Amino acid sequence: MSGGYGVHSIRSEQVDNIGYIAQAVSGPTQTQLQTREGNKMWMEIFLGFVALFLALYFYVTKNFNRYKELGVPYEKGVFPFGSYDFIFGGHFDIQTEKIHKKFENEKYFGHFMFGKPMVGINDPDILKMIQVKDFDHFVDRTSPETNKKFFAGGDLDALWGKQLTSLGGEDWKEVRGAFTPIFTSGKMKGMVKFIMQVSEDLTNEFDKKAEDGEEFELKDVFGKFSLDALASSAFGVNGESFTNDKSVFVKHAQRIFQTKPIDIMHLILRMMPGSQYVYGGLKINSTAPVATKFFKDIITQSIRMRKESKERKNDLIDLMLDVIKEDHKEEAAVDEDEDQYEKDMKLSNIGKRKKQIDEDLVVATAMVLLVAGYDTTGITLSYLSYQLSKNEEVQTRLQEEIDQAFEEAGGKFPDYNVIQSLPYLDMVLHETLRVYSPVGANLRNCEKDYKLPDSNIYLKKGDGISYNARTLHSDPKHWSHPDEFYPEHFSKEEKANRNP
Repeated sequence: MSGGYGVHSIRSEQVDNIGYIAQAVSGPTQTQLQTREGNKMWMEIFLGFVALFLALYFYVTKNFNRYKELGVPYEKGVFPFGSYDFIFGGHFDIQTEKIHKKFENEKYFGHFMFGKPMVGINDPDILKMIQVKDFDHFVDRTSPETNKKFFAGGDLDALWGKQLTSLGGEDWKEVRGAFTPIFTSGKMKGMVKFIMQVSEDLTNEFDKKAEDGEEFELKDVFGKFSLDALASSAFGVNGESFTNDKSVFVKHAQRIFQTKPIDIMHLILRMMPGSQYVYGGLKINSTAPVATKFFKDIITQSIRMRKESKERKNDLIDLMLDVIKEDHKEEAAVDEDEDQYEKDMKLSNIGKRKKQIDEDLVVATAMVLLVAGYDTTGITLSYLSYQLSKNEEVQTRLQEEIDQAFEEAGGKFPDYNVIQSLPYLDMVLHETLRVYSPVGANLRNCEKDYKLPDSNIYLKKGDGISYNARTLHSDPKHWSHPDEFYPEHFSKEEKANRNP
């Protein structure tokens, strides 16, 4: 038995050995080949991501030593956002204010926007030179490459790329020149009727809340006012902000100003090299697409109805449609409210534009008016009211000036030119904007090499500059009462003593 068992065991081992030898001779099995190919593929993908990460890291950090080498004070750059933290650092406007205040005693300092070298400027005399005398070096707010990164994609993102604040170079000059005559005094005078209607809704809202004795957020009420004023004077529609608690107009306007996690994700993705080709190829809309489509549809519908019905409301839609028309002579002959400046502006643009003004540009311009006016107007009026409640003397003086204007108008709403000429109202508004600047951060892109005055800093084409309005507006070198709400900052005497 034992002998038989031993022979059987030896033979089994020999069979196994023969199997192993046969397998070695014939090569790996199909399963093993697939496993190896799979491992190889994952390794290649991993190495591809590593290579992409290293390329992005080098692309972002390659200029991080520039200001150290120049001996210029600077805010250290950190991958991937440079001197900023776009995830946990709070609003960009606040971050720029903190950085500018950190270097408030320096004429210049360096910082980085992702990998882009930026020079922060805190000297108003130098800013005046850059914004006026040498403006041809700093026409664009951002570089064309940055605009392509942010607005490449579907048709809705393309609209944001056509707005005036996104255009650059000759395109910016052409579009700005085309639409500038819309905002002169004669045209604005015609808008007063829209503001008067919405103002009645505002006073009725305040009366209602006063009767109810309830607390409320000023920003909400003035936000409704600014939105309805813009909707009627720009789009020719009723925003229904005061009459409809579920107004879709309000809902979509608020969405444009919200920053959601998906917006941050798109921001990060768009900063990656080559992202514009992916977004453009796949036609991805990433800038509040639902809200953008809502406003696009409203404006295009208004344009279509005006063309079909020939109705004129003399709102901004009508005025911008006039720009599209080739013949302006008829309008020029009948518009009695134009002053000589407006007539010159109109004549200077007729037949000289190389860029054709189309409906997309009208839609984009109307949308940027909403973005520029909605939140900023609501915030400014809210802070103005807050300060009037704290400063009874200012409130009384302003009320007396306005009451006198109504009295001189026979109890009716004062004329546009009268409102523009009220000195104390002008002082109070300017002081509100000084203390509570709606937009602090301002950026400019260098279009051609430029040496900053009184420095060894040479800006290359594509570099950027920044300045922060809030930092300048709180500098005691320029304001007698920088930490107070003091409308006299804008009296003739104080303005004469302030430079620039």
